[in-house]
Amino acid sequence: MKIFQVVLLICFQVYARSEKPILKLALFIPGDIGGFAESKSLLPMADVAMLQINSSPNYLSDYQLETKWFNTKADAGKAIQELFTFIGTEEKREYVGIVGPVFTDVTKYISELAPFFNYVSVSPTASSSSLSQTSNKSMEEDVTGERKYIYRNSLRLHPVETDMYKAVFQLAGQCDWDKIHILSGEGQNDMSEFRSSVIKVFTDKMKDKYLYRYSFTSSNKESIKNALAELKKSNARIIIANFDEDDAYDVFCEAYNVGFLSESPEYSGKRVWVLPSSYKNNWVVQQVNKKRSNETCSKKKIIQAVGTYLTPQFQWNTTRLDEEMGTGYFFSETWQNYSDLFYSKYAEDCPACQIEEKAGSLMYDSVWTFAMGLDKFLYHFDLDTGEINENQRNSNSEREKLLEELLQREGNRSSDLISAMLQLSFEGASGRIEFSNKVDESCRSGFKVKIQQLRVLKCDNDTSDDCDVELVDVCAGEDQLSCELNSMWDTSIFSSRYIQTCSNSSDFRCRCPVDEPIEDKMDKIIIGIPLTSLIFFTVTSLLGILLAITFLIFNLVYMKERVIKMSSPIINNIILLGAVLLYSYVPLLALTMGIDNYSILDENHLIKLCSVKLEHWVFFIGFTTTFGALFAKTWRVYAIFTSKQPRNIILSDWKLIVLIGILLSVDVVLLGTNEYLNRYKWAFQEANSTVTLNNHHLLDDTPDQYGFVTCQFDSKATEREHETPWLITVTIIYKGLLLIFGAFIAFQTRNISIPALNDSKYIGISIYTIVVIFTVAGPVSFFLKSQPELLFGIQAAGIIFTTTVMICLVFLPKAYQLRYQPKEAIKNQTVARDWDSLAVSRRESEIQQVKNVRLDGNKRDTAIKLLQCNGRNGETGSQDISGSLNNLTERCSHGTSQELEYSLGLPHNYHRSSS
Repeated sequence: MKIFQVVLLICFQVYARSEKPILKLALFIPGDIGGFAESKSLLPMADVAMLQINSSPNYLSDYQLETKWFNTKADAGKAIQELFTFIGTEEKREYVGIVGPVFTDVTKYISELAPFFNYVSVSPTASSSSLSQTSNKSMEEDVTGERKYIYRNSLRLHPVETDMYKAVFQLAGQCDWDKIHILSGEGQNDMSEFRSSVIKVFTDKMKDKYLYRYSFTSSNKESIKNALAELKKSNARIIIANFDEDDAYDVFCEAYNVGFLSESPEYSGKRVWVLPSSYKNNWVVQQVNKKRSNETCSKKKIIQAVGTYLTPQFQWNTTRLDEEMGTGYFFSETWQNYSDLFYSKYAEDCPACQIEEKAGSLMYDSVWTFAMGLDKFLYHFDLDTGEINENQRNSNSEREKLLEELLQREGNRSSDLISAMLQLSFEGASGRIEFSNKVDESCRSGFKVKIQQLRVLKCDNDTSDDCDVELVDVCAGEDQLSCELNSMWDTSIFSSRYIQTCSNSSDFRCRCPVDEPIEDKMDKIIIGIPLTSLIFFTVTSLLGILLAITFLIFNLVYMKERVIKMSSPIINNIILLGAVLLYSYVPLLALTMGIDNYSILDENHLIKLCSVKLEHWVFFIGFTTTFGALFAKTWRVYAIFTSKQPRNIILSDWKLIVLIGILLSVDVVLLGTNEYLNRYKWAFQEANSTVTLNNHHLLDDTPDQYGFVTCQFDSKATEREHETPWLITVTIIYKGLLLIFGAFIAFQTRNISIPALNDSKYIGISIYTIVVIFTVAGPVSFFLKSQPELLFGIQAAGIIFTTTVMICLVFLPKAYQLRYQPKEAIKNQTVARDWDSLAVSRRESEIQQVKNVRLDGNKRDTAIKLLQCNGRNGETGSQDISGSLNNLTERCSHGTSQELEYSLGLPHNYHRSSS
């Protein structure tokens, strides 16, 4: 029956040939080669299309179509050689055009030569984007300087391969993928062009997204290993493969060896590979079965590495079997004729004659496209207007003229034929045929894209090295892609006990794999102060506060004792109050730095202290209160014992309190201005991860995020990009100057040792201790910001130590005196003796000055005697001191202890009257 039908078709063709003019069409098709197994079926399908065209009453009804095969052997040089045979001599031009070639590298040369010889070509399967009009290399200038498309006389029925990736990027939009990675095999020209085109599509479709590119040298294991290391370091989740099947085996075998997996018992389908559409459905089996030296990767290992990958494909043969195509023939009838003709030609069944076989369907549509375009050109081309007019039909003479001009390559008839083809729109064997592509009109449009996914059918045995898999359609669409997101990744090569079932689940993990860990769902783990360290220093601070309170009680109970009274108990209480603030700063500092290995659930509710820089207020106010009071006491001693008129100086506690208040007011102004100008908020600053990049961590959607808690400037609140740190800097400089001043006056009063003022020397020691510790700890702390435990330890220990040393040096000597020193040791005579001994050198100097003054003998002798009686004159030089004699006489009659109390501004029980 098959042979009988074929004989009838051939007889009809012979009969028709004797009655009609012949149109010859060249077929630039390779023979049966290993690289393109479908090539064997191309010629039979072209014959089926030719027979249908010759039998059709609707197209080229006045002509007979013939085809001739030019074997290109999939080689560009051979194709060019065949081209010159096709062109013929100037006297003999037979062919109206070319269908083919089928390979991109061959099609390039043929299509580039087409405009120069004024012919038209239609390629059924060339899909490279390098043939696209958008390529920078595809434009040339004519004599007028106009830029023209090099491949303008060529059409392609296979859509551009990169158009399929528009669907991938649509899926990326639905899955909220912002980061796409592309891995390319260098040394492959087609792959390089493919990568460039994918990048362009990505740029057009994925604005404000990120594309990361990596490459390796083809078939170079070390280069592949390095590329995978870069992908692993970047934690790449969505990866577009840009390499052939041979390299695919090497890549995924190495990925399994280094643990860069897409499938694992813990995490299934967390990494998505997008493989080229050119991969065969059984590429894994074919690659595993190839004999390779020193390779032991099984099918299961390859699938563990590549996972449930995606591959974009065009939807072929969308016409139903019982539906009539635009050619006027039924779809099922066409494929039956194809199968019969294939059998008669090769005496075997066609292994590729399946309905989904795309090469044969594209060949069928290419021949019909040429025939329909030629029909439109010959019958409806208006010679006057130069346009296609469907309402008119050319006469025989007009058709002969157009055909002659086309065969002789005269004028611009090949461009007119292309224009006629571009107006075609019909339903073919491979789907809708039309050329309305706005980006590249020479490339077919109207096709539909689908995305297929590898699905695991059976892989229950964990020890088995084999798995049953298949590719299934998961996404389809034309302008809008429709995907089964809830079930796309509900599969694994592992048994179901290892994975979570995602069907009908609203969990975010079940919708789509993520392109990176989900930051807002991560547990933010603080790298901060260890809990043991916090407890230790907090307890130490509480003990320090308890010590300060004990001294405060001691100070209040014994404040009327002369030793305590002479050391200014009110100022001492202020010192203790500042010490309590400094002790309180230590646990507050720990809280602001965060507790180590504790998670932040909500940064806004971590600690309600960031809106105002509370730690700044506590530390600076405590520092000024404590050490400002210390410096004030030391300054009073310095002022009294270095003054020229010490007996006229009155420095009461209230004057010192005013001085401390002035120092505090400077702090309040600086800190208050800083709070007014700046706003602060809690922030989590991620630290450089030290976690080993194993598969467990890489495929975790919500890994623990380690970092530091900081109270940083809030630019949104103040509409400024940067904070104003100079106020805090000025405050720190201000404290430094205060320390320098304190160190200076402590040095100046280092030799003063009076029981009533016995803390002056200890205050000096305290100041020296503070200066030394902060001078060392300050610069060291600057380099320890990434080590909060050590930073906190140094700061806390420094504050606690210096504060404790200071209050102990101020109060322990007084407690010792009250407990063990007899009351007679602190009577007025003792104070007077110390007062006088410290002033000996000063009195001797003043006596010498009196001797040099021009006074009569009696007055000079009286002045010297008064000075020797502990009187002191504040006048020097040659000035007349006679007016001071009465004053000197009056002071000489009173006890020096009371005069010291007078200078200190303390209450006393004597009145300054003449003796």
